[in-house]
Amino acid sequence: MRRGISLKRQRTAVLTDVRPVMASMKRNELIHRLLAECCEICETRTNLEVHHVRKLADLNRPGRRERPVWVHLMAMRRRKTLVICRHCHEDIHAGRPTAPLRK
Repeated sequence: MRRGISLKRQRTAVLTDVRPVMASMKRNELIHRLLAECCEICETRTNLEVHHVRKLADLNRPGRRERPVWVHLMAMRRRKTLVICRHCHEDIHAGRPTAPLRK
């Protein structure tokens, strides 16, 4: 007694290719923030980049001086990324104060 799929060729068989269905069409929050094309600090709309920190715990280290605006923003949102313009990104890495947040 044989079991399983027959390997004999079927000349009348019809082959239909099915398009693969994407698992999710949703975009994550970072993609939405990038597509907004606006600096999250100074609201400039040119030369956008993403600033990333290793861990959120690095933002809340005790014994440091007053936290800059961008640190407050990242801690408030509980996000390790910040979509900002090139100028603000250079200011962050140079330790210079960034523009105040516009309301």
